[in-house]
Amino acid sequence: MTTVDALKFIRDLDAEIRSKRLSLLDADVLAAVESGSASREQVGAWARVFYATTRNGRFGLGNFYANSPDDAELRRELAENLYEEETGRISGVNKCHMDVFFDFLAAFSVSAEEARRLTSPIGEIPPQGRAIAADDFYVELATYGLSVETPNAEFCERMWRALRDNYGFREDELTWFSMHAALDADHGAQFRRHVAKAAEAPDGLGRLRRQTLVMSEAVKNVWDGFGVWRASPGGGA
Repeated sequence: MTTVDALKFIRDLDAEIRSKRLSLLDADVLAAVESGSASREQVGAWARVFYATTRNGRFGLGNFYANSPDDAELRRELAENLYEEETGRISGVNKCHMDVFFDFLAAFSVSAEEARRLTSPIGEIPPQGRAIAADDFYVELATYGLSVETPNAEFCERMWRALRDNYGFREDELTWFSMHAALDADHGAQFRRHVAKAAEAPDGLGRLRRQTLVMSEAVKNVWDGFGVWRASPGGGA
């Protein structure tokens, strides 16, 4: 599969996802924050649920590394991503990425200790890994990239600007968003390679398309905070 073929597949799949409103970019919270129609209390409610649900998401990266095939470039890529998630030493934030989210939660008077006690509507993500079959590896890795990493760059860019402009949050409170807007945007070339590798597996592109549609919808619900934020006091910014 050529780079051009991979790009076309990604463009066509992204168009399908967006037409069906399955992307995390279709989350209602993004539209509400960009329009300023969400209240500050609703933004805070969203932040609590989002943090509680995604704080252990890096376990997935660790599982991909543990199952990675004999591909030195891929292993370095995954190791760097996991190291950055855990330490922030490559980007220079020098702390675990989800600990950076504490700066945003602090704007709602949520301490780090209180944040660690927050619960997700779907419970905790178990830290245990699982085996990934060789024919499934690149399909699953590309599914993750297309469902989460790639659209999250735009999500964070738009949330960062809207939270700053519409709600007056300070730049130091929004580092998690500005950081991921930059870092996740850099992963596009990596996931194009993963799509090409997935194409080599039996029904690779067909499975990638189907799994990405399913995962995109699930991720959209997570990025929307499962809609829990709507129950908080409403109103303008």
